[in-house]
Amino acid sequence: MCSHDTEETEPVGKEDTNTSSVTGKSSFLSLNPDFISSFSIVAGGCAILCLVVQEHFVITSRSVATVAILWVVSIGVGYLFEAVGIPPLLGSLIAGIALQNGVKSFEVSHRFGEMVETVGLCIILLISSTEIDINAVSKAGGVSLRLTFLPGLVEAVGTAAVSHWIFGMPPLLALSLGFILAAVSPAIVVPGMTSLQRLGYGVEKGIPSLVMAACAFDDIVAITGFTICIGIAMDNNNNLALAAFLYGPVSIFLGIVSGCISGVVLAAARYCPYPWQRTAIAIELGLLMTFGYKRAGFDGSGAVGTLLMGTVARLIWEQKRVIECTQCSGTDFLEKIGLDVNVVWDVVIRPLLFGCIGSAFDLSIMPTETIFKSCAIVIIGLFIRWPTAFMSAYGKHLTTRERLFVASAWTPKATVQAALCSLPLSMIKKSHGGSDNYSDLIDWGTQIMTTSILAIIITAPIGLLAIQYLGPHLLSRGSQKRTIPLDK
Repeated sequence: MCSHDTEETEPVGKEDTNTSSVTGKSSFLSLNPDFISSFSIVAGGCAILCLVVQEHFVITSRSVATVAILWVVSIGVGYLFEAVGIPPLLGSLIAGIALQNGVKSFEVSHRFGEMVETVGLCIILLISSTEIDINAVSKAGGVSLRLTFLPGLVEAVGTAAVSHWIFGMPPLLALSLGFILAAVSPAIVVPGMTSLQRLGYGVEKGIPSLVMAACAFDDIVAITGFTICIGIAMDNNNNLALAAFLYGPVSIFLGIVSGCISGVVLAAARYCPYPWQRTAIAIELGLLMTFGYKRAGFDGSGAVGTLLMGTVARLIWEQKRVIECTQCSGTDFLEKIGLDVNVVWDVVIRPLLFGCIGSAFDLSIMPTETIFKSCAIVIIGLFIRWPTAFMSAYGKHLTTRERLFVASAWTPKATVQAALCSLPLSMIKKSHGGSDNYSDLIDWGTQIMTTSILAIIITAPIGLLAIQYLGPHLLSRGSQKRTIPLDK
């Protein structure tokens, strides 16, 4: 209570009323710092919402009902799948496919689907950003670096060659598909590894930590490679050198700069009085970079910046000088942000994202030949990736059985594929409408989306089963959960 409230104890009729009125006005004008911070965060969120929704949506009762049905069915089927041990995202994907092909006149707005995919990618990267453990990666040494780069790059190049041969895609579009398929799904790998770690499997050699850390960086490589290739492929200036420079070094540089700045802001957000404010700031920064750079034509910069943001904030709060000056230590607030964003992902984004992707899979206009060819590309990619991952896991601390497990766990695809699979088709429709080979480009964009969706359907269950059932058989169970560094 303020001093005015403690002093005014005797009722004095009308004068007392006036006094309390003045007191209320003065307390309102003083503006509580908590109110200022909350108001600023909400206002920032509204401004970023205007950036996300660049143009006005035509909101009708039918469009609202369509989205509501999609969300309810997707989240319901997802929970049913989860109850029987299948990833819920696969249930949401199948729900979208069933609605599109089983319900007459069911159609999700293309612009809404595109917005959900972009927001979904931002949320995926933000979760990875708060979970990346630089210390675990540095302790793993050469094993982590090899797992981060070799399997994904080899699969991307191999898949691109096969796609060029089967579909006749231009090399850069084929590479774009290769990098989409090369990303491992954190939504499947991380929970599975966390479960094994809690049970003590592989913790003596830090295998769960190794796989989780390398998984996050694997997505960075895949998304960066995709951004560069699709940016050059969709560039209309016919200047490959300039396009490669803009979508390569410049895009990465802008992402690093904005990621460092956002990381400093996120580190400072630790002083916010309420946890929801820190989570809101993290989401707003991620959306600002993702959609801001997208409007500027540098889609990859937002992805790099969002991934880097949490890592920078973590490094800041691990510095001894910062701990000494602030008398604070630890990065628990980042873990709380990650948990909060995970809730947003599970309840809102995941059902809508995978439901929208599934609803784009229209079997009535999809040639059967394309489906078989796409399945062949996915399977060939797995046969390329598995032995590469097995060889990349070579190290003096890992046995053959443990390397077999790492290679098998390095196969599931879901989240990045769902967020990126329709982007090439959208970019083709926007920037190549008058091209002479427009129909061919549309076919290739559709083939990229089809192959990515089938990759989720094929590899997600395989990866989950590999982690759940091969882990207890191939990994040793330690009596104590500790981590031994993995050198070369």
